[in-house]
Amino acid sequence: MANILLVARGKTLIQTVGEKWVRNFVNRHKELQTRFSRRYNYQRALCEDPKMIQEWFNLIQITIMQYGILPDDIYNFDETGFAMGLTATTRVITRAEYYVY
Repeated sequence: MANILLVARGKTLIQTVGEKWVRNFVNRHKELQTRFSRRYNYQRALCEDPKMIQEWFNLIQITIMQYGILPDDIYNFDETGFAMGLTATTRVITRAEYYVY
């Protein structure tokens, strides 16, 4: 992917990004760590219906407009995140002090 991005930027590839580039990058930046994400419940994966998710965002937008909620008054307290369509354990890169669930 990194090589594709370099070519897209018009860079002449004298050297390409190697297979161990990510590992070497993380090793050079001590504020980063690799961790394994936990796979989540199969039943939860079945609920990944884009239509349901879009309906939820539509409801949020209606509520924001109805009550005049400003963007500065909207907060996100969930820092764990998740990857849609991913039910297997995978490796992710995070800031060193954070955990991935």
